Amino acid sequence: MERRTSQAALWSAAAAVVLAAVLPNGPARALPQPDPTPQPAQRGNMLDAMRRDLGLSPAQARIRLAQEAQAQQAAGVVRRALAAPPAGMWFDKAAGRLVVAVTQAADARRVRAAGAVPRTVRHSRAALGKVVRRIAERVGRGIPGVTGWGIDERANGVVVQVDRATRTLRTAGFEHAVRRIAARTRVPVVVERRDQAPRQQNRTVIGGERWMPGTDGICSIGFSVTGADGFRGFLTAGHCTLKADQPAFGKDGSRLGTANPHGARSVNGYEGDFGLVAVDRPGWELSPQVAAEGGRPVVVTGSQEGLVGMSICHSGQTSGWHCGEITRADQTVDYGTTVISGLSFTNACSAAGDSGGSYVTQPGAPKAVGVHSGGGAATCDIGGDTVTIFQPVDKPLEKWDLKLVTGTP
Repeated sequence: MERRTSQAALWSAAAAVVLAAVLPNGPARALPQPDPTPQPAQRGNMLDAMRRDLGLSPAQARIRLAQEAQAQQAAGVVRRALAAPPAGMWFDKAAGRLVVAVTQAADARRVRAAGAVPRTVRHSRAALGKVVRRIAERVGRGIPGVTGWGIDERANGVVVQVDRATRTLRTAGFEHAVRRIAARTRVPVVVERRDQAPRQQNRTVIGGERWMPGTDGICSIGFSVTGADGFRGFLTAGHCTLKADQPAFGKDGSRLGTANPHGARSVNGYEGDFGLVAVDRPGWELSPQVAAEGGRPVVVTGSQEGLVGMSICHSGQTSGWHCGEITRADQTVDYGTTVISGLSFTNACSAAGDSGGSYVTQPGAPKAVGVHSGGGAATCDIGGDTVTIFQPVDKPLEKWDLKLVTGTP
């Protein structure tokens, strides 16, 4: 009886996802504009992209979204129930459940009570984090070929990314040191050698929901936000807002505001990759929308944490709308020009010019998850080992005491 009831609830949640309508809006737009008319096809644009990019049938996409919604709720309960952060937490698409890595039997019982699946592991989050910090100390100001490092939650270990093309004898020495750290701590450390290095994607290109920081190129709008003293603006990538008080222009070429006002609203270093643009010019208004499939918008209803294994979609002015899965969280990336921590990886394709663009999840009530930071050489037009990187959105919201502009689908 319990299994039948759970299955019925799942199908009910799936139906709710499909039936939820989405109002058409957009992150920031010039006025005046005619009010867009909702089209029935807009409801499915996120599902369509997920089916295309994740290889799912319509029924599989609906069921997965319902499962992910349940997993996200379980994650919140787990975090409140445990005294310390779990060793890892991810969505298992095969089981359709949230999996939580724990080291103690008492925590396993709490995880089950929250509706998730416990997995007993050897190393705690604190132990894994200690190894990550030791690796960061070894990297120092940079090691040739070393492009990133962080916790691998599903493996209960640590991963280091190395670019084959720029690997040197010094890189080999670093890898040997990493193996010694793993042997001493007994924490597994895997070195992943890739054929492409990540890069911050802010080159001059045309298309999508773009904004232009002065004469420095083209980036993408993230999410509309408000703050103290009537502040109005939007989040984007920090490497798009390096210059203080730089004029910011919308996709129609007219000035919409000022990037990095007073030089205090741009972070592009170890703390993260996020920046702020003040929308301070007449004729512009903020909205809770993100351009989705075919330019049709979805409405952001809030923010949430991006869990490993969950599906996610992003919108960028170059590549448009593409979906994938979160493959890693809380990673440190060495872009060559700067080292940034706390980033997440996905396998959704992207391209230069997407920097600052929006990452959202759940089409019935889309949540803001992050802003685009960078990616590898593989793009939506050029195949290869797809790695795209985003900055979780809650960090800049908390740092600058901002609120997302949200709507109701």
